[in-house]
Amino acid sequence: MAPRTEFIVLATLAGGIVAVLGYLLASAFVFELQPVEALRLAAQWSPAGIAAAFGAAWIASAWQRRAREAGRAWTARAMALRATGLALLLYPLTVACWTVISGWLDQRFASAGMPLRELMAWVPSIVLGATLAAVLIATLPAFVIAFFLCRRYLRRQTGFTTGIA
Repeated sequence: MAPRTEFIVLATLAGGIVAVLGYLLASAFVFELQPVEALRLAAQWSPAGIAAAFGAAWIASAWQRRAREAGRAWTARAMALRATGLALLLYPLTVACWTVISGWLDQRFASAGMPLRELMAWVPSIVLGATLAAVLIATLPAFVIAFFLCRRYLRRQTGFTTGIA
């Protein structure tokens, strides 16, 4: 697998894991849900985190490639900071899109789905709550994971593969 493809796939998987674990942590403290119910809800909301992580990894790897072609070398820490920042910037957009899509699917296929007109009034509150939770709970773990993924990606880019990445 090419280094960029591997980086994007691993970052997307890591984004999904961070989204699920962050929701589990938030639901344990805020909503006091049972673990099974919290895991079910976390799996329902994880596509927003997965989409944000995918977009951030794709943009960051393209950004790094352009910088490398221009002769500027990035460190793993700087690339991880950029990727984490991009994911945090993309997350509100993906939460809003996922809320509307899941609301439409609920209205379309459920017996008593909320009308989209009523759901649209709730979207800003949902986005604000999800974004605050992501910033407070997931920023540091996402940065640490991104650091190791970026370090591996940059090592593979240079062709240096001996040792543990």
